[in-house]
Amino acid sequence: MTGAPRGLRIVRRFGPDDAVLAARAIARLKHTVNPPTNDPAAAMKLWLEDSDNILLAAIEQERPVGFALGYLLDRVDEQAKMLFFYEIEVAPTHRRQGIGAALVEAMKRVAEAERVTKMWVQTDPANTAARALYGRADAVPSGSPELIYCWRGERLRQRGS
Repeated sequence: MTGAPRGLRIVRRFGPDDAVLAARAIARLKHTVNPPTNDPAAAMKLWLEDSDNILLAAIEQERPVGFALGYLLDRVDEQAKMLFFYEIEVAPTHRRQGIGAALVEAMKRVAEAERVTKMWVQTDPANTAARALYGRADAVPSGSPELIYCWRGERLRQRGS
């Protein structure tokens, strides 16, 4: 990759054939409480087979050192899709070396290739590192703080009315 941080071999989008390395990247870098399955590579292969799921990874010496996740979403009012840039993570030992910036730029290239109408990411207002990263990558803040509401576990189950 041109302009890659020194020692970084590649930043690229993973496909189903990369399931084993992708599963290793997620296991190493994502702080997951409960692994999704006993066979993470098989689960990752299924996930990667959906072309609307995007996993980019930064690989250094055959070892994942960062990743970014995104989802292409259909719009109800346009034919063009949107890209929800869901998550980015860089190994603590590799931060402040340009890897996060390379992953953001790679996600922007995916958005361009997919001809999306917009790409967005949400972050905690207190996350100054993320805000600086996105600002350096030409992202524009929406101007209004947004709340994220979540339903998990029992809250997802239908309740009698």
